[in-house]
Amino acid sequence: MNKVFTTEAEFESFILESLNKQYGIEFETTAYLGGHEPRYYFKKDYSGFTGNVKPKQSDPRLPHGYYTVCNSSKTFETQAHVYMFENQLRTDVEKILTENNIEYDVIDFRGMDRDINKWSQNSTYGQYKASRDFETWIYIKLPKQATMGLENNRKYYAPIILPIVKKIYSALEPEYNVTLQFYLDEYARDVIIGSAGMEKNVHQVLKNPDITWLDLSKFNNYLDWTEEDIEAEIASIHEDNFITAWKKANGIK
Repeated sequence: MNKVFTTEAEFESFILESLNKQYGIEFETTAYLGGHEPRYYFKKDYSGFTGNVKPKQSDPRLPHGYYTVCNSSKTFETQAHVYMFENQLRTDVEKILTENNIEYDVIDFRGMDRDINKWSQNSTYGQYKASRDFETWIYIKLPKQATMGLENNRKYYAPIILPIVKKIYSALEPEYNVTLQFYLDEYARDVIIGSAGMEKNVHQVLKNPDITWLDLSKFNNYLDWTEEDIEAEIASIHEDNFITAWKKANGIK
């Protein structure tokens, strides 16, 4: 993009029209799942945008948000290209998971950051799949255990997670660039907050926290992993905004 924009409306129109022309899909800007709105930057000789876009017509039960960067320094990168092939990817992955008796909660497909011109509505699914310019995120809910805490979580969940990892790795890698996200409905903990001399104990209940996530494309030896390897990946707990949004869209408490 060479033009410098001076208003959000004009800039937004350019971004959405460009996406529509390239992918044959109408998009709109949208907030991040965590709630932050897209950001526009305007200076004398520069204009920039960072934020999410989503298809205007999409399944309301599935949260969509594709990170996009566009600026007058000729950068126009987006993750939105994946939506052109989402239905085909979903059909393939769900079929494989079903055939292998693998249970899961929801699948999310995310495009890798790519120049807007790399893919177009003339691209084929075969070309796209072979490129692996996408990520397949598979979310799996874990059972609640009686005594929560880092060490207890590691010992309790590693034997549950390990066979799932190996089974999905064998079924879907390397073709589908899988990330596994394991989460809980909620997680209660007591933490100490405040500065020195002003500390206080606070009881927190986190909704939809992740226990761990594993990028199955990162290593090629997951079939050799042990429970100790999985334990090392179970660390801090944070709310997963995708699961929170997905539950809200589907009326799940």
